[in-house]
Amino acid sequence: MTTKTVFSISSVALAISVALLCFPSNAMAADSDKIIELERRLDALEKELIEAKDTANKVDRIKFSKSSPTPELISKDGSSTLEFTGRFQADYVSADELYTGNKFTYEDKFNDASLRRIRFGIEGYFSNVWKYALEFDFDGESDVEIKDANVSYRGWDNNELTIGFQKFGFGLEATGSSKNLAFLERASTDTFSPERGIGIEWGYIANYYNFKIGYGMNAGFDDDDKNFQQDIFNARFTAAPINNNVHLLHLGASALYTLNNDEVLETRYRARPSSKPAGRIIDTGKFDADSTQHYGIEAAYQRNNLLLQAEYMIAKADQVDEPTITVDSYYAQAVYTLTGESWQYSNKKGTFKAISPASAISAGGYGAWELAVRYDHANFDDTDSDIIGGKKTDYILGVNWYLENNLKTQLNYVHTKADYKEAYVDIDGVTRYDQDGNIIQARVQFAF
Repeated sequence: MTTKTVFSISSVALAISVALLCFPSNAMAADSDKIIELERRLDALEKELIEAKDTANKVDRIKFSKSSPTPELISKDGSSTLEFTGRFQADYVSADELYTGNKFTYEDKFNDASLRRIRFGIEGYFSNVWKYALEFDFDGESDVEIKDANVSYRGWDNNELTIGFQKFGFGLEATGSSKNLAFLERASTDTFSPERGIGIEWGYIANYYNFKIGYGMNAGFDDDDKNFQQDIFNARFTAAPINNNVHLLHLGASALYTLNNDEVLETRYRARPSSKPAGRIIDTGKFDADSTQHYGIEAAYQRNNLLLQAEYMIAKADQVDEPTITVDSYYAQAVYTLTGESWQYSNKKGTFKAISPASAISAGGYGAWELAVRYDHANFDDTDSDIIGGKKTDYILGVNWYLENNLKTQLNYVHTKADYKEAYVDIDGVTRYDQDGNIIQARVQFAF
């Protein structure tokens, strides 16, 4: 419609110019006042024409969305953007006494209030085909940590190439963001997920499936200040053969191969009772391994406001001059949204995004309410390789309240149980082969 207005104004201006040229000189002299008035109107029409052209070419420089309290900055030509990201998670945990580590160290019951995550960053596009991400973590327990520092090229159809410091795809829950967790912590399968590292990952995205493969490395110093490097090779395939307004079926498989250098071969598997402040109640202890291979399968089914999800992972560690160690873990969970909202699925990433409340508190509603239950099991025993790490099972009940698109609260009850093949002696002098305990934990999360 703006273009039509521009042509209309231009035609009127041309007609007036021609009319002025066609007037006889004596008429123009007699009607000089009218000519001056026509010239004034012509100048006004030319100004209007310029303003109309500017409006037609205008691009919004700042954009706000319902899901973020921060604006998205956009270049004049629309080819580059910048958006601020953040995540704030405050936790409260009350836990029973437990014995932790492979030496069964006694930890008394405790109440703990802490900041689980404080992250800030920026992300966006430049030149239309490049995406960038830079994120820092200020968790209060260590120095400022870089979480993401990478760029992705998206100039090829259905392809994406990410270069830099990044998270490598492995598993359903581990690949997704911590801000979208149905529970406060990830399941024990996260023990087998790779650390972030510097590298490259290529992804192919089709209509209902995607595939990622990458290479990276972790580098740093161990407790003895020895420089170490771990090479990482990862692959993940996911598909959603059923994806409509009612039903969604997600299937996937992952593989991870890590190669340790000769200086530091130390490897270890251990897991907490689904709570970050609590100690690790199963632990293989340290052993030397040349390399490790991790494999995982995943499945999820969503029907409207019910989401079922499960994963199984197995790890094999090639010990130096010793038998291969094999340990595994799996979980199954169900999430039901009482207020009817559904989780959002990304075929591009093969992950789920948490619900957005249909009736937020700010709109006069009650937000969205969700019930969740999980069974989580890990077995870190391998008697054939003389590894006695223990078995752990967690039973978790959760309630989630989504007040706004970026504000939610969570409450989890965890009952944990561990069994051991070797006995330990508790603080009362009793010989035991197992232990159990209860944990109550809550979180307030603000993320954008």
